[in-house]
Amino acid sequence: MPASRLLPLLLIPVLALIGACVSETVYPGDLTVGTFDFQAQANWARTDCKPDSGDFKQLVDGGFGFAGTFSRDSVDGGVWFTIDGFSRRGTYEAAGQRYTTNHRAAAQIPSCGEGCEGAQIEETMSVVVLSDSQDRVIGSKCANLPDGGLPDGSVPGPTVNGYDAERACGELKVVFLPGNKGCKCTTSCAAVYGVEGKRRFNGGN
Repeated sequence: MPASRLLPLLLIPVLALIGACVSETVYPGDLTVGTFDFQAQANWARTDCKPDSGDFKQLVDGGFGFAGTFSRDSVDGGVWFTIDGFSRRGTYEAAGQRYTTNHRAAAQIPSCGEGCEGAQIEETMSVVVLSDSQDRVIGSKCANLPDGGLPDGSVPGPTVNGYDAERACGELKVVFLPGNKGCKCTTSCAAVYGVEGKRRFNGGN
């Protein structure tokens, strides 16, 4: 899978997808939940990739942004997260209003050596999507989301004015998996980011 379809890739704090024209994309399923502008910030307490190791030096970046769209199929329950025209499968847990998406792709890490085969990056993003009324309860800040619960308010869903989804709160975990042939690198590591997404209202999204 092309590296550009991963999110931060540890080595690329700002994605090429930022300039993508997401409004022209046809999303899978029959229900577009919404396009969100996300901001990611490193959670150093849960990150064990070393920013001074050379390979992951850009982890010290003060944060990065990306955009993506959640869509669903109301018939078979399918869920997708689309970035830069590429749709990855996901899941939706209704009780927790939680969307989760996972993606793995080959990675080229300098310290692994030129002949390294099999090194990969695996991303998992998990976010709670809130309605407009729930967003107002938390003051439009994910930091105010109740621990282990959801704020009061209506459940996100279709309305006459489009899908009621205002904010997404959660985390992005990126795991480096060492290769299995001809590799100098032998240890996996993980980078964890807190992510907060604001619904983008353009083109009906």
